[in-house]
Amino acid sequence: MINILLATVALSLFNTNTASTQYTLSCPQSAFAALKRMPELKYSCDGLANEWDEKILQHPPRVAAIKELMAKLASFSNANWWQADTEDLNVCDFTRKPRTLTSAQRRDFLRGDYVFWLFGDERIRLVLIPDPCYQTEYGGANAFLLHRKGDRVYVSEAIDGYFSRADNSVNIAFAKLNTEDIIEISTGSGGLNPTLTNYYFTIDPATNKAVPKNLFMGEHGPTNQITSAMLFEDWHGASTPLVIIRRNTLALSFRIYEDDEDGKIEDNGRKLKQTILRWNGKMYR
Repeated sequence: MINILLATVALSLFNTNTASTQYTLSCPQSAFAALKRMPELKYSCDGLANEWDEKILQHPPRVAAIKELMAKLASFSNANWWQADTEDLNVCDFTRKPRTLTSAQRRDFLRGDYVFWLFGDERIRLVLIPDPCYQTEYGGANAFLLHRKGDRVYVSEAIDGYFSRADNSVNIAFAKLNTEDIIEISTGSGGLNPTLTNYYFTIDPATNKAVPKNLFMGEHGPTNQITSAMLFEDWHGASTPLVIIRRNTLALSFRIYEDDEDGKIEDNGRKLKQTILRWNGKMYR
């Protein structure tokens, strides 16, 4: 129980998109006027025996429903919606009217009573849409990246079938690699032995859609994903894993941690080994 509590608290703090405690949270009239309701992913769960079965991801009605949802997200082209801060839009979605949050509402908003589904800036946004049939006990959802160029919005599926034992375990960050946009989607698993997994994307200039950016060498070749154990002790300090984007640039190096019986790092009853990955100009090795 202590491990679960620590993981929940750590992942709550890990999501910094809306977790600032230093300033007022409010729903301005301008954001409220631009507010859009979260679109739904709709398909029937009939005939799907186990909600944790990955076969659901290829269920034809689900695949068709995702295509319909992506077409709906492409219609999110209203300039006022894109100009509104995503934090303000989330607060408006929570309050359903223009207002400043009271201390009690602020606490409820930041500590799990509200499930954040919108992240990003005035040009690139991440939306996290719940799945009605897959991993519903663990917040099963699909993640989509929206790229606005001119008066058009280009939609890409970033994570198919995301789920986590932790609440509000997703965030987004941006960096520049020369003139190229780098998009980071950071996630956390929760649970007794929580892990952090980051996914990286860039915008394809030919299609204006988000495509994987392979920044790492994995077991089976280049990949856009990187995973680390999450530290319980001093996880917010210099030893923090997966600090890959710093001040909108890619870090020259970062740490990951892996469970290892011979590891020299003791962390809340686990033994871990540390690996430092360094940038060689093309990827981290």
